[in-house]
Amino acid sequence: MTAAGPVTRAHYVVVGDGPLAFRLTRALSTRFRGTVTVLVPDRTSRYAQEMAVLDGVDVLGAERVDEKALRAAGADRAAAAALVDQDDGGNVALALLLRETWPALHVVVRIFDESLGRHLEHDRCTVLSSSAFAAPEIVGAALRRQVRLPVRHRRLVTVSDEEPSLPTRMVLFATDGADTVVALPSEGELAALTPKVLLADAGEDDVLPEVRAELEPDEDEVDPHRRRRFGEYLRTLALTSGRNLLLAAGVLLVVVLVGAVTIKLATGASLLGALYEAVLPSLAGSDPDHDAHPVVKVTQVALTVVSVAVIPWVTGVVVDGVVRTQRLLDTGSPLHAMSDHVVVVGMGDLGTRIVRSLDRRGVPVIAVDVDESARGIAVARARDVPVVIGDARRATTLRGAYVGAAQAIVVVTSGGATTIGISFAARSIPRAKDAPASLRTVLRVFDRDLARRIRREIPDSVGLSSSFLAAPSFAAAMIGQEVKATIPYRDRVLVLAEILVERGSALDGAHSSDVTFDEADATRSRLLAFDSVTHSSGGGGRMFEPSQGRPLNPGDRVFVIATTTGLLRLRDLARAPAGLAPATSGLND
Repeated sequence: MTAAGPVTRAHYVVVGDGPLAFRLTRALSTRFRGTVTVLVPDRTSRYAQEMAVLDGVDVLGAERVDEKALRAAGADRAAAAALVDQDDGGNVALALLLRETWPALHVVVRIFDESLGRHLEHDRCTVLSSSAFAAPEIVGAALRRQVRLPVRHRRLVTVSDEEPSLPTRMVLFATDGADTVVALPSEGELAALTPKVLLADAGEDDVLPEVRAELEPDEDEVDPHRRRRFGEYLRTLALTSGRNLLLAAGVLLVVVLVGAVTIKLATGASLLGALYEAVLPSLAGSDPDHDAHPVVKVTQVALTVVSVAVIPWVTGVVVDGVVRTQRLLDTGSPLHAMSDHVVVVGMGDLGTRIVRSLDRRGVPVIAVDVDESARGIAVARARDVPVVIGDARRATTLRGAYVGAAQAIVVVTSGGATTIGISFAARSIPRAKDAPASLRTVLRVFDRDLARRIRREIPDSVGLSSSFLAAPSFAAAMIGQEVKATIPYRDRVLVLAEILVERGSALDGAHSSDVTFDEADATRSRLLAFDSVTHSSGGGGRMFEPSQGRPLNPGDRVFVIATTTGLLRLRDLARAPAGLAPATSGLND
């Protein structure tokens, strides 16, 4: 445990234990220079011990977080509190307690249930989801697709230098010969670096995926316009009954045809008439005809006797096929061989969002989990997404998901050893002839050193962490700065932020180019654009490009891409001095 530090530092309360709590606490105590008190159920846990050694951080043990524990953590003097446990119900209960006890306290709540979060969110409560931030990035990594940045009136995307060229604005990430990542490299640094991730302008006709990090809208799990087609049902019936059904139908058909030919030769009737005479005793058990030709009588008797054995066989095969087909459709197992699809392993909160996102984009996807009762399995079945239940470390499970023909596998299981084991097992499956040459492997890995080693060991792989992607946005929400998106690359992350210039701040009257800066400690920022304030008398409200430099005025909004430390500096530059009322924006959003 460390000292709380000077009283002039802003104080924050974090409730929760885990990767997100650790990354959030580290960001608040180091990059945002605050003091933090963390409430955890067990002070001996791995992340509690890692948080306890951070400067300016106190870790308190509390089996039950109540008003007494929150007061001991300094909630009465805190600038904000974050509730980041994975229990939606517990987080909501604490949020309501904080609202009732300290109405002025800003609360940031981690929550998965979209509708519940929408009812909870208000002026002093921000609801975020770590999986909502991570899912779009993981989907983009799996599909190797461009990621769109939500800058008003602009179509900006992040692209790899391996993608087709687009009008480039700046280099976001680059690496040197030692594979060290540099975020927002300066022009002087670029000479010795190889660009990897660029920011580019997209044309109006470019089709780009919509990337959103906020809570998803309320909707049914099942798309009401999706209905299983009759042809799909028949194909499944053929797969389940197939050979037996064909054999039974073939025997019945041969019996009828032999009877029809016999009757035709004996009576000289037409072929259609002979078929009529043969079908009736075979299927309907027609009344006897005493005046019929003796051969006809013998044939009809033979057909009736044979049909007594054959028809129940056919009926049994059909009924068994229908039952097996319905069971197969209900379980959601793959109905036929798939290719060029994405396999998602681990159907927790994050896996569920990834499957939803892929399915909405029309990308074929198969969901895999060892537990049939996992929440995401029910969601996948409701959306007619094929499901495979089994241990993905086993080759039989991976073959059942047709990994050998997939374009990518996304592993978002909880255990690190399990994740690694699945990735190696997937690589051992032989590639199908018509499959993409390389299997894209996307892993949820918390340890960045481990992610580097896996990337060296497994070609065409990437390791991402939901807490790594979400922590900057959670921290920014706590200090009151709006983050529009996060841009990850390997073990680094940039933030896209919209900053309000307050009256009397260091940016008030400064030139717009002053928003772009480089410092030795990786405190960096790049200006994308800025909106001028809208005046009540008319005018203003224009967006300016970086090349159209002009002085900044109170109420202007600046769009920047920055490191997290760069965002902290910009926030300080844009903040009004103490005792001076900040400017209110007149922008029309």
